[in-house]
Amino acid sequence: MKVIMDSDSLIKLTKAKAKEIVVKNIEAYIPPLVFDETVKVPKKEGFPDAFLIEENVEKGFLTIGKFIYDAQLEEMINELGLGKGESDVFRLYKQGGFDVISSDDSKFLKIIDAFEIPYLTPTALIIYLFNKKVLTKEDAKLYINNLKEMISDEEYYLSIKEVE
Repeated sequence: MKVIMDSDSLIKLTKAKAKEIVVKNIEAYIPPLVFDETVKVPKKEGFPDAFLIEENVEKGFLTIGKFIYDAQLEEMINELGLGKGESDVFRLYKQGGFDVISSDDSKFLKIIDAFEIPYLTPTALIIYLFNKKVLTKEDAKLYINNLKEMISDEEYYLSIKEVE
């Protein structure tokens, strides 16, 4: 599965200590502005997660995707009022070749849902790996529990129920 991740998804998976297993078992991409948001700026501020994400890029587990400028797409992005990272994710997806976007930003999810773009939240990526038998039930529960403080109660309980 070829997935484009936004900053929100990448950071939550990193904090949940699930990023490594996720990026090693899917084809994970981030656009340039997401790299800036999760690595360049946070590294200057001393955030350890930034170094871990950069290491995944260096090892080839996380790829920085590139896209070609498209005037019509830029006009659409401006009208949608997307943030910088989400704009880059949208650009990259619209260029083709990706299966899904991973995000946990509710505003962005509503927009991509309206365009019928498939998406997975960080929790759904964990469940995906569980269903693919990459994760055991115990590991999946551990990662979901690590996400508990960062997701809604509803998503948490539904996710736990899904792996049981």
